[in-house]
Amino acid sequence: MQTDVCIVGSGIAGLCAALHARAAGLGVILVTKVNIDDGSTRWAQGGIAAVLDPADTPEAHLADTLTAGVGLCDEAAVRVLVTEGPPRVRELMTLGAEFDRNPDGSLALTREGGHHADRIIHAGGDATGVEVQRALHAAVRRDAGLRIVEHALVLDLLTGADGRAAGVTLHVLGEGSTDGVGAVVARAVVLATGGMGQVYSATTNPSVSTGDGVALGLRAGAVVTDVEFVQFHPTALFLGADALSGQQPLVSEAMRGEGAVLVNAAGVAFMRGVHELADLAPRDVVAKAITRVMLDQHVDHVFLDARHLGAATLERRFPSILARCRAAGIDPVHEPIPVAPAAHYASGGLRTDLDGQTSVPGLYACGEVSCTGVHGANRLASNSLLEGLVFAGRIGADLAGSLPPRADPVADDAGAGLLDPGVRTDLADAMSVGAGVLRSSDSLDATLAVLDRLGARSSTDPGPLTWEATNLHTVATALVTAAHRREETRGCHWREDFAAAGEAWRGHLLASIDENGLLEQEFQPLPAVVPA
Repeated sequence: MQTDVCIVGSGIAGLCAALHARAAGLGVILVTKVNIDDGSTRWAQGGIAAVLDPADTPEAHLADTLTAGVGLCDEAAVRVLVTEGPPRVRELMTLGAEFDRNPDGSLALTREGGHHADRIIHAGGDATGVEVQRALHAAVRRDAGLRIVEHALVLDLLTGADGRAAGVTLHVLGEGSTDGVGAVVARAVVLATGGMGQVYSATTNPSVSTGDGVALGLRAGAVVTDVEFVQFHPTALFLGADALSGQQPLVSEAMRGEGAVLVNAAGVAFMRGVHELADLAPRDVVAKAITRVMLDQHVDHVFLDARHLGAATLERRFPSILARCRAAGIDPVHEPIPVAPAAHYASGGLRTDLDGQTSVPGLYACGEVSCTGVHGANRLASNSLLEGLVFAGRIGADLAGSLPPRADPVADDAGAGLLDPGVRTDLADAMSVGAGVLRSSDSLDATLAVLDRLGARSSTDPGPLTWEATNLHTVATALVTAAHRREETRGCHWREDFAAAGEAWRGHLLASIDENGLLEQEFQPLPAVVPA
């Protein structure tokens, strides 16, 4: 197939990028791995952070974001996020997204961890992602000129003789499709493939989040940064040690925003005194505090107590969470909810500029697969959907003004170095034990040793499961290598052997794969902060 722009991924980032490219008059083919609604966006419970209250300011949102990022945010990117965010949210509303409102018709705003103001809009109480996905899905379906290819796993980037992105190869598999390998030839490629949560055994991410975009970018020579900063959501629903696999149900931070409190097995609240915002501290702070309680008390979970909110509030604000808990035999109206941290969000990814362009000409990245610099060492709650909205718009504007002629792709060696799909479980278990919330030199060494062994289990089957296992191994290796090199504790990177943040480490680790297929890393220090 041929088109102007090939967009890979169908969450908020991919669908918005497609709409903006179409608005610029460009031909678009959108490729998605399973069904159009099967990505991470629909699982977002909390909402979208944006300055929509006249009493709030972009400067305040910027300050909260920079604080959460612990010195590693790109301030220019954050300023773009907080200033362009509100109009992008309003644009989303014009597409049909309906958010919860107060009795007077104003938007109902709430607060989440790390925010000093009520600036989170939500839909259906705790079903924001479902509503956003619905509205965007309907918008792309209304455009008969936008071609959507479902059940297609993108394999590798096609490039022209000049090294510029020229399309992608893909494996098509699914109902109504003929099994086989194909390609989309395009003048530009936008990766919006989401995260890599399935690299861990316990994650809030859906099964499709296997790091495909980051792995593809690395193989294509793109620079990846900050992959060691994996955010563990503090409150995933804990359903027992035997259930720690696949996708863990999320208990939204918005529940703490409404007043729910974290307690230990004795019912004692433990966040007061840990941080000025107590239970609404940034996610890395809360995840670490929960992990300390679990280690100190030799338990595998803590509890979130929301009983004092009352049945009416819980039914109105958190119907999805209540339904999920009750299906597991837990009634939050009458008992605390068992919770534990689970891998949630990759703050790092393919490094981009302010227009979403990666280091490979013609290859863009948007959403969780990218690293725009807005998240730093720890993403601020509800900035993720906002990032997809804002930078999809900037990519669309850049494509409208700088799309080159179509190039003929050169031959590639797709399928080289593929791994046995059976490595996936062993990989996720090793990553959870040695490169999870708490890390050390010894644990990371052990994890790298496991990854080395798994890397020798090759496969000649070029099917989707093989590619997913290979992609997971690629991103896991980059993550653990960076985590081993960063000898400090910063944001969601917690080294028990280097307990404090170090000024010498205030910078970014840039990773790429050289022409011999070897992972290279370079440390890029940030300028010293000059006191005001």
